[in-house]
Amino acid sequence: MRPMGKVVPPLKTGLWAGTALAVLSVLICAPTGSAFAQVPLDAAGATGVPSDAQLFLEADTVTYDSDRSVVTATGGVQIDYGSYKVVARELVYDQQTRRLIARGDVELQQPDGNRIYADQLDLTDDFRDGFVQALRIETPDNTRFAAAAATRENGTVTTFERGVYTACEACRENPDRAPLWQVKARKIVWDQEAKEIRYYGAQFEFFGAPIAYLPYFVSPDPTVKRKSGFLAPSFHSSSELGYGVRVPYFVALSDDKDFTVAGTYYTKQGFLGEVEYRQAFENGIITLQAAGISQNDRFEFEDDNFVRNGARVLSPDYANTDRGMIGTKGQFALSDRWTFGWEWLFQSDDNFARTYEIEGFNQKIHTSEIYLTGLGDQSYFDLRAQQFDYQSTDPLLDDQQPFVRPTFDYERIEQEGLFGGEVKLDLNVASLTRDKEDSLAQVFGNETFYRYRALDGDYSRATGRLSWRDTWYTPVGLVLSPTLAARGDIYTADMQASDFRAFGGGVDIDEDGTRGMVTAALEARYPYLIETASASHIIEPIAQFIARPDEQRIGLLPNEDASTLVFNASNLFSLDKFSGYDRIEGGSRANVGVRYAGDFGGGWVIDALVGQSYHLGGVNSFAGRDLSFVGYDSGLETDRSDYVASLSLTTPFGVTLGTQGRYDEKTFELRRKDLFGTYNFERGSASIGYSNIAAQPLYGSNEDRSQVTGTGSLNFARNWSALAAVSYDIDNSALIEQSYGIRYADECFSLLVGYREETDRYSLDASSQTVMFKIGLRTISDFNQSIDVSGF
Repeated sequence: MRPMGKVVPPLKTGLWAGTALAVLSVLICAPTGSAFAQVPLDAAGATGVPSDAQLFLEADTVTYDSDRSVVTATGGVQIDYGSYKVVARELVYDQQTRRLIARGDVELQQPDGNRIYADQLDLTDDFRDGFVQALRIETPDNTRFAAAAATRENGTVTTFERGVYTACEACRENPDRAPLWQVKARKIVWDQEAKEIRYYGAQFEFFGAPIAYLPYFVSPDPTVKRKSGFLAPSFHSSSELGYGVRVPYFVALSDDKDFTVAGTYYTKQGFLGEVEYRQAFENGIITLQAAGISQNDRFEFEDDNFVRNGARVLSPDYANTDRGMIGTKGQFALSDRWTFGWEWLFQSDDNFARTYEIEGFNQKIHTSEIYLTGLGDQSYFDLRAQQFDYQSTDPLLDDQQPFVRPTFDYERIEQEGLFGGEVKLDLNVASLTRDKEDSLAQVFGNETFYRYRALDGDYSRATGRLSWRDTWYTPVGLVLSPTLAARGDIYTADMQASDFRAFGGGVDIDEDGTRGMVTAALEARYPYLIETASASHIIEPIAQFIARPDEQRIGLLPNEDASTLVFNASNLFSLDKFSGYDRIEGGSRANVGVRYAGDFGGGWVIDALVGQSYHLGGVNSFAGRDLSFVGYDSGLETDRSDYVASLSLTTPFGVTLGTQGRYDEKTFELRRKDLFGTYNFERGSASIGYSNIAAQPLYGSNEDRSQVTGTGSLNFARNWSALAAVSYDIDNSALIEQSYGIRYADECFSLLVGYREETDRYSLDASSQTVMFKIGLRTISDFNQSIDVSGF
């Protein structure tokens, strides 16, 4: 009998090393992302055990039968050999047959963390053949495999009889209960040489109940990250296309490149072919995607045709039979600060990718662009060319989109600039061309005016702006913030508008020129603190004076990036309230207001602001009518602006409430009001927003508009949650957008069922209705289904 824990003498090491290696000859595991796997060990060095490793044996009794050359260890047998451990009640090694038998609660622990459990192991010590009874495996990635028996032949093929696989944890209260899902198979064959796993008679079960059966299917060897083969099919349907089944096939060319081909047969339109190529590099990735179809029945799209100005307009879906697209994406990290990339779509017509749901290119408005960006400690660089693809049934909408070639933004901030303040440099360059103008006819009495949201033709502008700002604190508590800024523009324009009666007829802008603006501003704040036993209050009067000359060429230059303006409390003290570079706020102005902040302790906080803007001298930029009438009816077009105010309340129990509004400077009539509220709690969150906007006939809104939007999520049970979002047009009593969903997710299974509907704001008819399903079985597959039910 050997003493427990004693190192085997060198004379016997070879015998016991052979015994330990035989124990390790069949290693079965389920690596991450794969259903089943077996990681065999070669006889030379594959065990991961150093060549000079010693074997440690621990057992109650060890005997050696010299006549039969049989070694037997019994009673709490433990073997440590390198990073491998074997535990059993009895271990028998026959040196003549070179077979090892481990019996009784056998457990084998591998270096990678996998644990193999069996009633009995019967193995050869040459790492080729073996037999395991009552096998169970647990892996570090929480996958589990069991089989009644397993055999290994020829060193490369392992067969599992009556195998079971799952990625779900066993129920702690009732371990014998079936897991959420599992796969049972009559036979599972893993072929190491072919690097694939074959399933015969596979049955998918949920909570022990069978839901699907496949007589045969193949999955890749999990030791290989990517392997050629068929992927999970998906299903599509719509009233125009009919029903379709998409079957993709994945081809792994090498470790850094692959492609997928897919075919979808639609019952109404025929066969759609797709191919996507991907290649990875050390610092980035590129993809190339193509799709095409020869439509069987274009008349299914006939309802999308319409009449405009007495002429019939054909939708792209109806007007084209042979249709296709090519799309490409790429992104490369040139360094830790610079990124270069692109995404571009080329298609036969304006709506192909959206109609046939080509993944990655089916957005209603798709932006094709190529870009170079850089981010420094105090600087930002962005250079890109863009093309906007408006995918719809109206081809005019796509013709109205510009081709930007290019746009450039650069910003740099120096914290220790002139006189210790902050110096900021802004550069912007924009150059674009457009085929069709975008106009909106407005009728006032007997006159018809056209508001041009975009002109057709070519336009380029380069802008540079240098500013300095500092903050000074006076001994009496007054805070002064002076600002000096200078801006210059160079532009060239050759753009037209067919009719613009506000300017006496059509507009034809064909000129090159420059313009500039200098600004001097001073902002004064006097925060006054009031403290009580339970709260603190800050009352802060604010006054801002801005001196500058008039804006040049108001309304006589294109306006591409500053055609929207919402005046509210958030931009009351902005030096330039226009949203882009094509308009420059001019004239002298004063902005005044009072801010209040109250902290009442315990998480109760109130913030409020009320103020007004005054035009002091020069030409009011917001009163002049440019081609898009931006600024008109904004509340800033008069010498005394409308009043703006905001109020927010934060509570300690997760509720935040807020409102902001704009009120007429004479009558205090509400011009615009926004309300919002959020509630975050342990089991979910909710938010609601309300907007009311007075009629703006010049912008196409002849009546007051009001809309409420709400979103929410609720974890109503363990692993279960509900999602909802609704937008409701109060004046038209119509749901503009709604979506609902239920989601389940645990460690091995996910489910999402949802519905989404969008309504056209003008016709108030549902423009899209979609039902979505998504099922995920961890390590097996994800199943996605999206059904367009608009036509049903």
